[in-house]
Amino acid sequence: MRGRTRTVWPALAVRRPRRTPFAVAALAVGALILPLAAPSPAMAAAPRAKAANPAPAVVPSLQEWRGGRGDWRLTRDSRVVVPRAQADELTATAETFATDLSALSGRTVPVAEGVPRRGDVLLTTRTADRALGSEGYRLTSASALTIEAPTATGVFYGTQTVQQILKADPDRSRVPRGTARDWPRTGQRAQMLDVGRKFFPVSYLKSQIRLMAWQKLNTFHLHLTDWRGFRIRTEKFPGLAAEEAYSAADLRELQDYARRYHVEIIPEVDLPGHATPITAYDPSLRFSCESMDKAQWPGGELGGWTLDITKEHTRDFVRELLDEIIPMFDSEYFHVGGDEIGYDPAKYACPELVAYQKERGFAYPGDVFVDFLNTLNRQVRGHGKTTEAWEWWNVYGQKSSISPDKNIVFDTWVSDDPSALAEQGYRVVATPEQRLYVSPGFGRKLGDYGYVDVRAVYEDYAFPAPDNVTGYKVARWSDKAEEQSPEWFDFFARRPLQVLAERTWGGPRSATVWEFFARADAIGGPAPGEPTALPKSAMRVTSVDSEETGQEPGAATRALDDNPYTHWHTAYSPAPDAPPHEITVDTGARHRLAGFRYLPRQDGGTNGRVGDYEFSVSDDGRTWRTVARGAFADDQTEKQVSFAPTTARHVRLRALSATNGGPFTSMAELTVLRAPAGHGELAAP
Repeated sequence: MRGRTRTVWPALAVRRPRRTPFAVAALAVGALILPLAAPSPAMAAAPRAKAANPAPAVVPSLQEWRGGRGDWRLTRDSRVVVPRAQADELTATAETFATDLSALSGRTVPVAEGVPRRGDVLLTTRTADRALGSEGYRLTSASALTIEAPTATGVFYGTQTVQQILKADPDRSRVPRGTARDWPRTGQRAQMLDVGRKFFPVSYLKSQIRLMAWQKLNTFHLHLTDWRGFRIRTEKFPGLAAEEAYSAADLRELQDYARRYHVEIIPEVDLPGHATPITAYDPSLRFSCESMDKAQWPGGELGGWTLDITKEHTRDFVRELLDEIIPMFDSEYFHVGGDEIGYDPAKYACPELVAYQKERGFAYPGDVFVDFLNTLNRQVRGHGKTTEAWEWWNVYGQKSSISPDKNIVFDTWVSDDPSALAEQGYRVVATPEQRLYVSPGFGRKLGDYGYVDVRAVYEDYAFPAPDNVTGYKVARWSDKAEEQSPEWFDFFARRPLQVLAERTWGGPRSATVWEFFARADAIGGPAPGEPTALPKSAMRVTSVDSEETGQEPGAATRALDDNPYTHWHTAYSPAPDAPPHEITVDTGARHRLAGFRYLPRQDGGTNGRVGDYEFSVSDDGRTWRTVARGAFADDQTEKQVSFAPTTARHVRLRALSATNGGPFTSMAELTVLRAPAGHGELAAP
């Protein structure tokens, strides 16, 4: 259901969280309806009761909230407390929370066992509210803060909500009093990262795990092999891995870190396609026929794309390889790829494949690959795990007379609606290509292939969830952008991951995606020292030297609308003045500022992209002091500039040049950043 985040509290009843209706606001709304008769003089003279606290603005939004009055305060004496009887179950979660809370607040918050005192945070898995499920929690903010849940995972998600509330508080010390009940409506809430084409260091993968936990995403799918690199070092096959690859120790470290933040890592070894590094290691594993040796996808022109699974030698190699790799991972799932094998015309053009098909008595060459997938499934299940694979055998008219085993979980991607495959009895993770593929090497503007149309996904996409659809996944591909930096890739993934988190958790949505982005930016990410965005609702443009309002809607106010689809553009006519161009903004009050973000236009155009810049602040809008100068890179990603914290009300960005040397300036968004609260500012008890 669309609409603003609302304060609701339904009549409590035991029920399955996924089936709890959104339309529970009627009870809360009904309770707030007052008679329209004029108040008596006595009533008018009475002091007005303080309003109940609204629902805290977090990402994803809270399912239910009943507001109290006043705040719980984090003080110098606050502790994280677990009951002694639950110490074995909750100590790890408590220690993670205390460590992160200490970093956020700047003071050591210890872990203790026993009974909570005023100002403490109690973590407990003793709750009568079993309807919360395996990941839900109940948060009660009173003299002490209590997070209760049926499982340690639910407790953990409650701690992330508390940290977000504190992060958004200027003093990082207050949680509004009230009670929340919160749970996800989707089981697997996932991100896939293509580290086969583009290597990402362990430190980066850890940062993604931390961000996912912050947003209550629970599954990290690593696409570990592709034509540019086999990213797992093995003992049995030295030389197979690329120079940049993960050792067994790296993978152990990464999984231990992920367990700390309740994120499951699902590994993928893509077979039998995308196998270029494997066939380079052992050329005897290649097809002889060109139609299957090469492929139409990037990297496929090099040859060696698909393993020749008609050879017993190839099947033996794969068996030994997976027997070494599968035990390296803790996940109950092991992903075997299975996608982008040549279409049926390529299969029929391969003599050795057709001969093997006939020898085995299969009706179609495609049956050979379905049979191979089922063989891999038996091997994975022999290790006590569940096989996951990409849907491929049946897409774009490919034919087979046999079906994959029903106990394989499939990532379905062709259609926006995953129902068709789910109705065949398969468990499905939906990864709709046109909705949730982040492939920034392809798209140049919002809505292009691979550049997610976040407005449409947040506001319009239904996220169908019939039986057997176990989750949704953002798939981040590195094609045609392999040399870009991790930060460049992050720009394109940040908003889709936020949208996925909100929509798959399933709480009340903001009225528009722009309001949602404002909520997310006011919280920021999990890094304790990072600045957060000032809300733009209180800001106004006070001056601009030029704006285009005739030939296109390029008013300066569009730089403050939180809408990346719009932008400010300087005037086209009469003959445009050369830079500098400037925009001045009143933030609405004095703030302790620490930086800003500049988002270039996102419509595919480059006209007016800022090159050299100067950023200044002012107390009165007349006397200015410059706090930052520099030059922006010539690309479409958002740029963040930090400076020493300073107090001011007004800000001014001057574009001294355009990256293309032209006379114009354009800007999709200007975001002003507030400095984090200084350490040591917590209140006394």
